[in-house]
Amino acid sequence: MPIKKTPSGSGWQDIGAGYENSASGEIINRSITRLVTGHLPIFLASKGYQSGPAILIEANDQGLLLDKPRDWRPCEKIRLIFKDEARLTNHFDVRILAESADTLQASPPGEIFRLQRRASYRVDVPHGCHVSFRSSDNLHLGLTLKNISATGMLFFSKKPVELQRTAIQDIALSIPAREEENILTGWQQKKVSQGEVVRTFHDRQLGVVCYGVAFRCKRKEEDELTRYIRQRERELLLKGLPA
Repeated sequence: MPIKKTPSGSGWQDIGAGYENSASGEIINRSITRLVTGHLPIFLASKGYQSGPAILIEANDQGLLLDKPRDWRPCEKIRLIFKDEARLTNHFDVRILAESADTLQASPPGEIFRLQRRASYRVDVPHGCHVSFRSSDNLHLGLTLKNISATGMLFFSKKPVELQRTAIQDIALSIPAREEENILTGWQQKKVSQGEVVRTFHDRQLGVVCYGVAFRCKRKEEDELTRYIRQRERELLLKGLPA
């Protein structure tokens, strides 16, 4: 049965880094009911641990009753990760209150979080990432990369970049080589043959000029970018996991 909780929010709020959250009791209860009645898979995660698929057995005013994963690693706090009807990644952060041989008792969730995904889902890249490209006969190197999607990117510079035309070529995105934000792990390049600068604006708070670029990707290039974006989405999802 659903947790009885007074709605404390009218809906979803954008909290940055691709996340939305809600404290709405209606939204939380609807998600929990769907998981319980549909016996849908959830995944438990904490620092250094992620379970295989488990299920949410039931919920009441005292909290959640979870199927205990076979490889369960005891911890005080846990993140419950699942997909909603739109296949968006959602999670609750809860406390483990008790455990038996087959089940885990967890506290009721007070908030729900979800990673936004649109047709051109955009992710912030780790600090230190940069982009280079050609514009006409000029080569522009080491511009700071802010975020990317499979269809475009945003980069910025302290000084305006001189572009004779909006069309750019030979775009090379320099990003960490592995699923870590530590630049010491080495770099890889994702290449896009062509793009077009579609917007320019000043960020007065940071004192930089920002440039939005729409990619004109070949299929292989778009597939490579999509794989990286999914990897980065996973990094953002697991960032800040309970210890």
